[in-house]
Amino acid sequence: MTKLSTFSLCLGLALVCARPAAAQGTDAATMQDIQRLQYDLQNLDDSLGALSSSHPRYQEFQDRANDVRDEVTSLKVQIRRGQQSQPPVLGATRNEVEDMRRSIATLQSDIDNALNRRFSGSGTLTEGAEIQVRLEQPLSSRTARVEDRFDASVALPVQLDGRVVIPAGTRARGIVTGVQRAERLVKGGRLDLTFDSIYLDDRTRRDMRGSVVSIKENIDLGGENAKRAGIGAVLGGVIGSVIGGTKGAIIGAVLGGGGALAAKLGEDVELPAGTILTLRLERPLDLTR
Repeated sequence: MTKLSTFSLCLGLALVCARPAAAQGTDAATMQDIQRLQYDLQNLDDSLGALSSSHPRYQEFQDRANDVRDEVTSLKVQIRRGQQSQPPVLGATRNEVEDMRRSIATLQSDIDNALNRRFSGSGTLTEGAEIQVRLEQPLSSRTARVEDRFDASVALPVQLDGRVVIPAGTRARGIVTGVQRAERLVKGGRLDLTFDSIYLDDRTRRDMRGSVVSIKENIDLGGENAKRAGIGAVLGGVIGSVIGGTKGAIIGAVLGGGGALAAKLGEDVELPAGTILTLRLERPLDLTR
């Protein structure tokens, strides 16, 4: 066999062997895919929570919800196996995630139509209303600069008069309005954050004025939010660890209600991606579509 023939054969074998790996990389779900699925599940839980057992289609919707729950459980197993493999991978494909998202969207749409929960027209969230958002990127008083922009996503659906006006996953944007870096034995770090815009859909941006009133590692599912701990909770800590857990990584506390976060002496404020911030509106928010 000539040198050219040998080289061609080796190259062909290399390309054949490379295809499965390339396809796997292309088809693998990303952290963003999983996060969007989690938001879809939270929105579905919200719709299911509004469904009365006396509704004529109650059993149909519950049966379909159980099917979704089974699919989510199966996906959770795949993700967990992927995390336990070496090296760790997400363990789910984009097609699987997208198929599930379509099933969830169809079911939620049918429930909302049956309950007349779809929001359109005009509406306003009053001053003082609270919105929980999840940071999409880390923030630190050590590296941040005044006027830095950052993104967050609404963590729980927001309702007005029994209708969801801001679904989970809605994008919000904020700005760093003040920074103080920590100095050892002299002062602690400080971050001043303000949220100034929210995107109700791809084309509808609204000015917003919201200040941070609390920071947490996880979504608050107590009280009024307890009913939302449904299908979305099936994924539990598995999703949290895939997206990037914040356990023990948050440094800092809110000072008053003006959006300032401060750390103790010698430490910088550290907010990992995934941190839950509760915003309080400082002025009414127009939701007109």
